[in-house]
Amino acid sequence: MNILIIAHFQNDGSPYVSFVHDQALAYKALGHNVYVISPVVCNKKEAEVYKGKKEKYIDGIRVFYPRYLSISKYGRYGINAFLGFYSVNKIVKKIINGFHPDIIHAHTIGFDGAISVRLKEKYNIPVSITAHGSDVVIPIEDKKLSYIISICRRANTVVTVSSKLKNILIKEAPDLNVQVILNGFNNQYCSEVPKKKHSIIQVSNLIEQKKVDITLKAVATLYKEYRDVTLTVIGDGPEKNHLKELCTQLNISDIVNFTGQISNCEVLKRMSETEVFIMPSIKEGLGIVYLEAMASGCLTIGTRGEGIEDIIKNKVNGFLIEADNIEMIITYVRSCFENTEYNKLITQNGKESVKVLTWETNAKKYTSLFEEII
Repeated sequence: MNILIIAHFQNDGSPYVSFVHDQALAYKALGHNVYVISPVVCNKKEAEVYKGKKEKYIDGIRVFYPRYLSISKYGRYGINAFLGFYSVNKIVKKIINGFHPDIIHAHTIGFDGAISVRLKEKYNIPVSITAHGSDVVIPIEDKKLSYIISICRRANTVVTVSSKLKNILIKEAPDLNVQVILNGFNNQYCSEVPKKKHSIIQVSNLIEQKKVDITLKAVATLYKEYRDVTLTVIGDGPEKNHLKELCTQLNISDIVNFTGQISNCEVLKRMSETEVFIMPSIKEGLGIVYLEAMASGCLTIGTRGEGIEDIIKNKVNGFLIEADNIEMIITYVRSCFENTEYNKLITQNGKESVKVLTWETNAKKYTSLFEEII
């Protein structure tokens, strides 16, 4: 099967999007031919990353980087996608005789999905769109949900990474063909090493949605009881300076380490050494980082009502808190700091829960769906 992936470039240190590349490699390992088109915004930052290169072979996968003009939020709904389509279509016209896609797999609805349904209508190639979270939540906030629903209706099928996202789309449009396929994760760097006592970690973009401030406030209270508690915050973003200032206000600067953005291999190493993972984020599809934390033997805490609820069963294989509930975080962490056997039970159940969520499993489910569509 020839699979064409459309996934706009995200500057996360990977070839285009880290988890999409992992999925592409899984397709390739199953014997499929995979091309990727990753539209790149024409701006100074991305130009410095790619230095004019518009095509690469990465791990045996051919990746194209067409440039497109973005006019920021003013073009978020329609104009940017049209400009992106114009750039992507030039690549498709170039490759289609030697590589005619059997399926187009688009990641996110409003941009990649909008481009892909235009390609479908121009070249008669079926399209599957995957919704990841922000591509549903942000349009709701902007009162543009009807726009993304119209794109979904033009696709052959829509896949969501969690039941939460499926329910949002089906509530708005019961006629949509929506299926849930949980994300996979790369577990090759997860290891069994001794845990540092009373250690906590959060891995996320430093944005309001990820609620790092809630984690900091919980740790500040725990520090009064456990003087050896530490927190590692991995990631970068616009909230970084504010969060560092908050640490100063809470008198925990000495026990909090902001690492910035580091490689996924190093992230998993840090997780393997840490007892507790906390990410009390909201508006979350299904963060792969939760799966990585559970596989690394971290006691994992997420937010009730978000995508991770498909995986975490409260007090069985992890913990779910109500949004912004600092006291619940403190209670759960304290219970596991005090009861080693309970901690072991929860973390072992967590490991078992995510064992099957590999990219190979994920890719097999997608390709079965693609075969049905074709």
